[in-house]
Amino acid sequence: MEKVDKSSLVDIRAFEGGHAHYRFIEESLKQRMEVLKHISREDAFKVAEALGASVVDLKIDEATEWAIKFTPFKGLDIYFVMQRYSPEFEDRILVFYDRRALDLGVPAEDASNFTVLYANAMIYAARKVLGKELPRLSRYL
Repeated sequence: MEKVDKSSLVDIRAFEGGHAHYRFIEESLKQRMEVLKHISREDAFKVAEALGASVVDLKIDEATEWAIKFTPFKGLDIYFVMQRYSPEFEDRILVFYDRRALDLGVPAEDASNFTVLYANAMIYAARKVLGKELPRLSRYL
């Protein structure tokens, strides 16, 4: 399993125009958490495999349950990190990007679009491969 140093990662605010997209990503992921929170560590391996992604060794803190890495294209790695804070606080999914993407000049708008696309893909895959009932957010999700 690939080990990822969190110091090599940035959030969307590091990208050009990123502050404008931070809230969009945060709200989009909050909505999708209704489904994603049902993905266990074991499930994460199945979802990642179904999507050609990988579960990586990335620990933000003690609340980190799993992290999945997607690479839409060389130089843009997106990391989704499940943080289990309950029962004290709400669980969250955090998103980070390899800082090398900044050198490519990827704008925040594109990075945020990929982020939502891959969050949706995790939901589609979870429905297909996990064999368990998951909440619906819409007709498609």
